[in-house]
Amino acid sequence: VPRGWSYEHDMELGRFLYDHRESELQRADCSKEHLSSIEVSSHVEDCGVARLTDNLTYTFWESNGPPGQHWVRLNMKKGTIIKKLWLVLDGQLISYIPRRVAVYGGAPNRLQHLRTVLINENSFQDICILRDMKTHLPVLEIRILECRDQGYNVRLRGIKIKSFWEWDLILNADMFQPARLVRYPLLERMDADVLYRRAVLIQRFVQLLDGVLHYLIPLSEDSIGTFNALR
Repeated sequence: VPRGWSYEHDMELGRFLYDHRESELQRADCSKEHLSSIEVSSHVEDCGVARLTDNLTYTFWESNGPPGQHWVRLNMKKGTIIKKLWLVLDGQLISYIPRRVAVYGGAPNRLQHLRTVLINENSFQDICILRDMKTHLPVLEIRILECRDQGYNVRLRGIKIKSFWEWDLILNADMFQPARLVRYPLLERMDADVLYRRAVLIQRFVQLLDGVLHYLIPLSEDSIGTFNALR
């Protein structure tokens, strides 16, 4: 524990992390920084895999194969952890919009099912299909199981990713510059490296607690005593 540190310091540091975590994640799309490569099941001429990351609103990837056999495979750089993964839909032709997609992840030869998403019929823009992964997944595979109106092929304007390096835990010492600490008086006089190390410790604790919290919910008949003991 840092010299002169108190529970109130931890509370204030927790508020600081809460206030700044989402703003850090709202930076530019991480696709080019954290993606090693993208593969697709098929494509028509001039609508290839490069269209998924060109950030242009008028281009798209279009598959060219039997229905139910379309996929996009993301090869992630070592150490990346996905926070959010979006599909950018193309709403020009309804039958080319995915209706049901499944996301698989893991080692290339041992992909495991992570989530199946039924896309709302009124959705025509960005759809988040995966969020808050806890570990690095070398490969993510998006399988388009079904298109709207029984369409055969699919169009996607792009893939967007919010992710971070597992060794950074979305934290770095630069976060704790004096200009950012003016609303947190207990932290202002603390060294940035000390705050960074304490923040890493807190975040690691939160991750561990999150993994077991569902086993610790107090029973209703003695919730007050149990909650106080947990607290």
